Amino acid sequence: MFFKKKYGTLRIVPVELNIKIQSMNKLHLLLFATIVFALFSCEKEKSLENSGNGSDLIVGVNCRISKIVYTDTAAKRGLGSIEAAINNLDIVTRITQFDSIFNVIDFIATPTYVNDTVYINADEYFVVDINKRISKLHALEDPTDPLSNQYDADYIYTSSGYLSAKSYAFSASPGLPFKLVSYTYAGGNLMQMTYTDLLTGDLISNADISYYNNIIPKRYLYLFPDEKNYSHFNQYFNFGLKSYNAVKSLKIRNYDPGNVLRDSTVAAFSNYIMSLDNYVLSVQMAGDDQQSIPALAGKLSFSYKCK
Repeated sequence: MFFKKKYGTLRIVPVELNIKIQSMNKLHLLLFATIVFALFSCEKEKSLENSGNGSDLIVGVNCRISKIVYTDTAAKRGLGSIEAAINNLDIVTRITQFDSIFNVIDFIATPTYVNDTVYINADEYFVVDINKRISKLHALEDPTDPLSNQYDADYIYTSSGYLSAKSYAFSASPGLPFKLVSYTYAGGNLMQMTYTDLLTGDLISNADISYYNNIIPKRYLYLFPDEKNYSHFNQYFNFGLKSYNAVKSLKIRNYDPGNVLRDSTVAAFSNYIMSLDNYVLSVQMAGDDQQSIPALAGKLSFSYKCK
């Protein structure tokens, strides 16, 4: 026997009982620690999946980008994300862009599929060719005004499968293009873009793109520097073959009538983190936001949907 003080009184506790209580407490602590460790290990495994936390990861077979998260690393805060819901048939059923600063949805689209047509809203749609590539866009000159002029953009591909041009004509005047975008490739990479007003012959914009020769990612970004109103769909629909190497820099120049340079935007890409199977897990995009990439400048982290 020994005496133990509790709440100002004395309580007599048998030594044998006290030993049993201490043993049970140790058992409970050990069990609790085991459960915590298991939960932590499980959570750690999930947190590493498809993230940029390391380069020892395997993304999978036949995967494509499903989500891009962009982060301000200097301010240590999330800026936003764009994500596509992709079903088991590899069909995009929803695209959502979220603003993490104001906690609001910036953009949402729920494509509807009817034969070879993909309706992105009541007035606008894409047409898909037999190779499942986008071959046409029917759209509004002002997407916010249903009564604005309608136009059609024809997507033209090379024999090897790269998007080489977009030809724009008003729906009321088919066969009379008024704008043309031309893409120039070298070594499997999109190197230049030229966007021309065919009615005046003036440049609207042009671009130069450079690449890392030693980084060859799988199913990485589409880079169409002219794209603005429909950039949300760029990464999730099929526009032919993608550039072979990882982008290093992108410069776009915009012009006023008479080929007068108005402004330019420049972005540099660095600190690529790759998976073991050569998917890009993250990259640092420094400089200006790019209208053709639906993400703000900062760290871009990628998630993938695999078949």
